[in-house]
Order: sequence, then structure tokens, then C-alpha cells
Amino acid sequence: MLDFNPYTIVFTILNLLVLWLFLRHFLFGKVTAILDQRAQTVQNELDGAVREKEQAEQLHRQYEEKLGQARQESAELLARTKVQAQQKYQSTLDAAQADARQLVNTTRKQLEAERESMLRGARKEVAQLALIAAAKVAQKELDSQSDLAMVDAFLSETGDGNE
Repeated sequence: MLDFNPYTIVFTILNLLVLWLFLRHFLFGKVTAILDQRAQTVQNELDGAVREKEQAEQLHRQYEEKLGQARQESAELLARTKVQAQQKYQSTLDAAQADARQLVNTTRKQLEAERESMLRGARKEVAQLALIAAAKVAQKELDSQSDLAMVDAFLSETGDGNE
């Protein structure tokens, strides 16, 4: 059956111990160093990822701030533009109303001048007709200058009361 020889057991234990020391010295150190290096690389990559995430969050915050500022500036610009447009509209409207008033005043003055001119012309014609009628009644020729002055004076006295 099984034969337990104490020398075999001791020799096997010694072989295992030597093998373990040999592996520990040549293999485990290098494997441990490689595993430590790999752990350090992973840790560095994790730290880098955390830094990049923080930078991305900071950039996102800056973007949001700039976007908010741009929106605010846009709203302010729109408000200023509306105010300027309203002012421009009001000034244009005021200028148009002033021009319309000036045009109405100018037209009134022109109409008044034309009326006065027509009245003078009508007075002259009435004076001439009156002279002609008076000449026919008197059956004689009148001196036109002195008679015209007399008729003008008569018409201006009677015309001022009717106007």
C-alpha cells in the first residue's frame, strides 16, 4: 500500500522549500514588480481620468456661464434695439407731423395770398366797371387816374365793412 518513508517526506519538503525560495527570488519579485507597475499605471490612468473629468466639468461650467452671458447680452441688445427703434419711430413721426403742420401753414398762407390777390383783382374790375357805368350815366369820358383813386377809396371803405 502506501509506504511513508520519512526521508521522502523530508526530501519533498526540502524540494518544495527550495522551489519556493527559487520562485520567490526569481519569479515572484518580478511578477510582484510587474503587478505593482500595472497597479501604478491603472492608478495613474484613474487619476488622469478624474482630472479630465474635473476639467470637462469646469469647461462645462465655463460654457454655461458664457452661454448665460451671451443670452443676457442678447436680451440687453434686443431691449436697446427696441428702445432705439421706438425712439427713431417717434422722431420720424414727430418730424412728419411737423412737416405736415408746416405744409398746412404754408398752404394757408398761399391760399390767403391768393384770396387777397383775387380780392384786389376783383376790386379793380369792380372799379373799372363802376367807372364805365358812371361814364355812361354821365355820358362823358372820365379821367381814369383820379377816378380810379376815388372808386378805390369808395370800395375800400365799403369793402372793409363786409369782409
